[in-house]
Parts: sequence; C-alpha cells; structure tokens
Amino acid sequence: MRRMAVLFSVLAASATLVAVPASAAPASIRIGSCRAHGEFATCVASGNANHSPVSIVVHVRVTPAQAVTGAWSMTCSKGSGAGSSSGNLKGGTPINRRLRKPYRRPDSCSVAADAQLDRGGSLKIWLTYTR
Repeated sequence: MRRMAVLFSVLAASATLVAVPASAAPASIRIGSCRAHGEFATCVASGNANHSPVSIVVHVRVTPAQAVTGAWSMTCSKGSGAGSSSGNLKGGTPINRRLRKPYRRPDSCSVAADAQLDRGGSLKIWLTYTR
C-alpha cells in the first residue's frame, strides 16, 4: 500500500511539471510594423530587438490570398563586434519566418523586412522577438 502511495505521489509531481501554464511561455515583443494596400502594394517594417533576443520573426499577411515577394536584413551587435545576415521572402501567406541571426545570443539587433504583393490587395508586415 505504501508503494502505491509513493507511485501516485511521483505521478502527481510529474503531471505538475509537464502542465506548464501558457503564461510561462516567453512573450513576443512587437518591434515594427507596416500596412499598405493597392496594386502591387509594398511596405517596409523595421525595429530594434534589444536585451539579447533569442528569436526574431517576420510575419506577413495579405488579403486577398496571393503570393508575395520580399527580403529581410539584420545587423546584430555582440560585445564590441557586429555581424549581419539577410534573406528573401517568397511564397503564399501567411508567412511566419524565423530569421537567422549572425550570432547565437547577440546583445541587440536592428531588423528590416519588406514585401510586395503580386496583385492588388492589402498587405501587413510585423516583426517580433522573444528574450
């Protein structure tokens, strides 16, 4: 009987460790956004991710659904050094692309992303990061 009580205690403790509340997940911080509409709409979002960003994500939404093209660039600092990375955005939306940083844990990063519609419509871009 004692063995069964110990087993239930261990199982209850394990369930408590696995059930992490949603509020414990790192919150995304919005650092820049833009909106545009019309034929071949284009916009550029930019911002600074401070305090050792862990991940930086560009989000793109369009209406009506269609392909978009664009690019992103980033310059990060770590200590007395600086590095940069860049890439392209292409395809259907929604796009939620995690961007490649030049350093594993930079002190801060300046980020810009742009996109253009293939046809007319509305375009929204925003950048987020987590610490």
